[in-house]
Amino acid sequence: MRKAAISAAALFTALGLAWLAAQPAGAETEQVEVGSDYFCAPAFENGVCTTTVTVGDTVTWNFVQNTHTVTECIVPTFINCAGGFDSGLLTAGETFSQTFDVAGSHDYYCAVHPIEMRGVVVVIAAATDTPTPVPGPPTDSPGVVSPTATPAVLPETGGEPGAYSFPLELLILALSGALTVVGAGTFYAWQRGERQSRRRCRQSWRTSHHDGPSIYP
Repeated sequence: MRKAAISAAALFTALGLAWLAAQPAGAETEQVEVGSDYFCAPAFENGVCTTTVTVGDTVTWNFVQNTHTVTECIVPTFINCAGGFDSGLLTAGETFSQTFDVAGSHDYYCAVHPIEMRGVVVVIAAATDTPTPVPGPPTDSPGVVSPTATPAVLPETGGEPGAYSFPLELLILALSGALTVVGAGTFYAWQRGERQSRRRCRQSWRTSHHDGPSIYP
């Protein structure tokens, strides 16, 4: 017996979930009051009560006074009345609901008070979300080439020195004060205290005379 009760509860739960899944996302229910001689509110007596909903929404008419009907039909011409929704005669305390799945306008009236009580349900299409475009990789315009990075060229070791390169031993002499540079092609080197034994040296890799400023220790 207990297993049967559990199975029945599970079945009702599954049916309830299936019904919820079948309902349109965001579906709502609009309430319309049915009074003495009006739909919506007393101000609409002898007028037209307009209710706007979205596809998938439901309209519920709440009967609060006297006996009326909610009958789909265009008045006062009374055309397109066959096959539409119809609540039949209902009285105070009862309700009638109708779900609208197609966009369009649905005129209705009370068959007991056809002139005093009229209404229309306007059904609009549900809004759709516009997908956000995903930017793609940049493309080159015609005749325009995207700049590409040029790898840095590291100097190779060895080979001829540059126009203004000094050998390491000469740089050491210059820093120690034992070297006098008078041009890119000519220099004098001597030991401190031995100025009389100056020795003139000429660089082998640069023969043109440099006219720039000279360096003396």
